[in-house]
Amino acid sequence: MTSGPAQSSWRNLPNALTALRILGSPVLIALALGGHGSWLGFATCLLVLTEWLDGFLARRLHVTSALGARLDTVADGIFYGSLLAALVVLRPTLVRHEWVWVACAVVSYGLSWIASWFKFRCLPSYHTWAAKGAWVVVGAGMVSLVTGWSAWPFRIAMTCVVLTNLEAIAITRQLRACQVDIPSWWHLRKREPDSRVGL
Repeated sequence: MTSGPAQSSWRNLPNALTALRILGSPVLIALALGGHGSWLGFATCLLVLTEWLDGFLARRLHVTSALGARLDTVADGIFYGSLLAALVVLRPTLVRHEWVWVACAVVSYGLSWIASWFKFRCLPSYHTWAAKGAWVVVGAGMVSLVTGWSAWPFRIAMTCVVLTNLEAIAITRQLRACQVDIPSWWHLRKREPDSRVGL
């Protein structure tokens, strides 16, 4: 974690991008209600880009912070919830057909939040490599499903989400205290081989 004067402030460009994702995510639902599938796909790609860009800029500008990481977690939850709601509105039949895949992703996501809140009273803000990769795959999967191209990219995306959330639960189980920005469970094991604590 980089320290510096800007670290304790929420007023910086990366956090502004995160706020943009929070405010922009409900727009996905509005686009779905209007039947604008193409614009929904475009907006999804744009919001996925902000997820990558805010982390990149935070590191380059040396303004990473626990506040920014936790704000990013809230933005992720709002984005995923809005995207799922938009999908239900725009493609209800497809969602019913793919409900098992959706349910597995949603349940695993909820369990990862519950595990961290139960143990630390804070949301998991690990931003693992798997989570960053899953963002790209989810964006591609949603666009594929919305445009009617194929359901398989969406199914692969939901599988990636489940695996990412299982890793987050494993990280929560091993941590002694709430932390942010952990690259992977393997990195945590290597750094703290004796830190396993049961829930």
